[in-house]
Amino acid sequence: MEFESHPARRVIRTVFFIAAIALVCFDGLAQSTVNVRIMAANLNGDTQSYQPFALRIFQGLKPDVVAIQEFNYTSTNGLGVNTPAAMREMIDTAFGTDFYYYREPFTGNGDIPNGIISRYPILTNASWSDTVQTSPNRGFAWAQIDLPGTNDLYIVSVHLLTSSASNRAQESINLKAMMQANFPANAWVVVAGDFNADPRTEACVTTYNGYLTDYPVPVDQNGNSDTSAARSTPHDYVLPSLTLTNFETPTVMPSRSFPNGQVFDSRVYTPLTDVAPVQSADSGLAQHMAVMKDFLIPVSGTSTTNPPAITAQPQSQGVATGNSATFSVTATGTEPLAYQWRFGGTNISGALTNPFVLASAQTTNAGNYSVVITNIAGSVTSSVAVLTVTNAVPFISTQPQGQSVPAGQSATFSVTASGTLPLSYQWRLGGTNLSGATTNPLVIASTQPTDEGSYSVVITNVAGSVTSSPALLAIRTNVTGTTVLLAGWDTSAQSNFGTSPLPPSTNAPNLTMVGLTRGSGVQTTQSASAGGWGGHGFDAANAAAAVSAGDYATFSIAVNTGYTVSFGSINRFDYRRSGTGPAAGVLQYQVGAGGFNDITSLSYPTSGSGASLGAIDLSGIPSLQNVSSNTVVTFRIVNYGGAAGGTWYVFNTISGTAPDLSVQGIINSISSPANPPATNAVLSAPVFSAGQFQMLVTGTATSNYVVQVTTNLALANWAGQFTNPSPFTFTDANLTAPQKFYRVIVQP
Repeated sequence: MEFESHPARRVIRTVFFIAAIALVCFDGLAQSTVNVRIMAANLNGDTQSYQPFALRIFQGLKPDVVAIQEFNYTSTNGLGVNTPAAMREMIDTAFGTDFYYYREPFTGNGDIPNGIISRYPILTNASWSDTVQTSPNRGFAWAQIDLPGTNDLYIVSVHLLTSSASNRAQESINLKAMMQANFPANAWVVVAGDFNADPRTEACVTTYNGYLTDYPVPVDQNGNSDTSAARSTPHDYVLPSLTLTNFETPTVMPSRSFPNGQVFDSRVYTPLTDVAPVQSADSGLAQHMAVMKDFLIPVSGTSTTNPPAITAQPQSQGVATGNSATFSVTATGTEPLAYQWRFGGTNISGALTNPFVLASAQTTNAGNYSVVITNIAGSVTSSVAVLTVTNAVPFISTQPQGQSVPAGQSATFSVTASGTLPLSYQWRLGGTNLSGATTNPLVIASTQPTDEGSYSVVITNVAGSVTSSPALLAIRTNVTGTTVLLAGWDTSAQSNFGTSPLPPSTNAPNLTMVGLTRGSGVQTTQSASAGGWGGHGFDAANAAAAVSAGDYATFSIAVNTGYTVSFGSINRFDYRRSGTGPAAGVLQYQVGAGGFNDITSLSYPTSGSGASLGAIDLSGIPSLQNVSSNTVVTFRIVNYGGAAGGTWYVFNTISGTAPDLSVQGIINSISSPANPPATNAVLSAPVFSAGQFQMLVTGTATSNYVVQVTTNLALANWAGQFTNPSPFTFTDANLTAPQKFYRVIVQP
């Protein structure tokens, strides 16, 4: 279905005055009349498609409203057959760019739809089915037309059957019933078109008696009222309602007047200069003659009218594909004003509002836009505004965020991006593409330790790609309230105990063993007795000397970047002394560079005695809870002194791999490392080469920057056009807009 509709409000279109305007002044107002010419037209030839001869007849006779039959057209400019663009070409050529039309739905070759063409806005339109015949779109096409003045016109375009008079009679009976049931009482109604009637007394015509009328009967300049191609039968009619006949007026041509209306035959009409560009043979090529009746419609209003005048023209602009574009115009003149927007000089169907909005501009929408503004006094056409539509590279507005989740639970990464659709996504772990990870968001249903790492996403479209900032995923092997092994050291397994850092437990990748240290004058040995017990001894450096009071051994733990840790207990810590070793000492802790604090006193049993100390609970020490990233926690054993040659030991009495010193606690959380803010971009001087614009964009290395463009600084309608890490060269080959402005911002 092709049609051009109109907003619900009344809009009076441009009026071409064919007859003289009569003015009668009273009470400061004026009563004016507008001539409306209504035509029945089955003017195509044997091809059942409108040809140049028919278009010339329309151009010469200048009807205001046409009931048209066999409404088909093939474009002469490559716009197709019966396409909306082709039909618009026909209307613009034969009538004018400010005409409206409605055409019954087209279903395929062989269709001969009816239609309505009007100088005035079509408010509503439809096609009622003609049940007497089976053609899919040869129904009763009707439209409600917004005539000047107070009344609308309801017109029906018909093409009755040739098969029999009884069929035509039934068609008219059905149509009359539908009009009386659906059109307002006392409405101005016209049925017009090809009745295929032989005499005027045929029932398909007389059925309308008392509702519509055939009188007065239009004739040509020789008095002939027949309208068939051979001028032998009255096939075509314009039947107005009785309420409309009060306004019938002669059909006036420049050199002739037809009191009853006109049957036009170019073969007999003279002079043809009245109806230029009609040629004498044109009507002989048509199936039927054009039939017209004129009506002088009263229009009340003020005594003066002003044609439209544009005070602010529509402006050129550039937008990225998928973004909206808005054109507006400011005009003055006698209200109401009607607007018809055009693209490339062709009316845009339904574009009748101001402003005109393209909700999602595509590259096919790029081009020249203008608007025709009309009122009762005339029309004006705006200047051309150029729309530039560019493919926009992906632009990330919300980056994926780091997170910490317990093992076995799900993790979700998402990103928000814009740009020319469609956008494709490829997620990466540690810079390597993840197989099948091409959706947004990315959901890891059941996280495992192997999923831990840095995630990013590459977003791609036809214009380019952009890579997100990294987001760190940490997998917690514990949950709140559950204590796990954080670190442990097996002194008996080290042949060179204390000379190099010892590895932490593999259960705690968030911790690093800093190492073991000794006080001055202390050496470590693996004596026979200590080795037998699975431990190491701490002796005086000189066997003749005693282990001095204050000598110590320390174990240090560093909390890695991105974590916080709470310590629970020292799970196992066994110690002994030789018969001459120190009898007592103290266990201490230190956080960062602070001082050492006592945890508990130690009383060393002699060699071979039972364990002196088991688990020590650290959860009640506030400074050992929620220890932040990059903080070193140190545990220290300090001697209170001993006899010469004495030895004290740190060891594990349990055979196997249990560590001599092990620390339990909870990994609390993880935070994404903060990226330093990027600096403002620096733009090089522009370079024009081979019709292209280029400039170098420099900023913080690897930070993403967005090139934005607009064609109008006043509108501040910046559109993202290119996103890339610094440094990069930006090239714009689309320089069709009259002007362009560029800026570069740090990607949010």
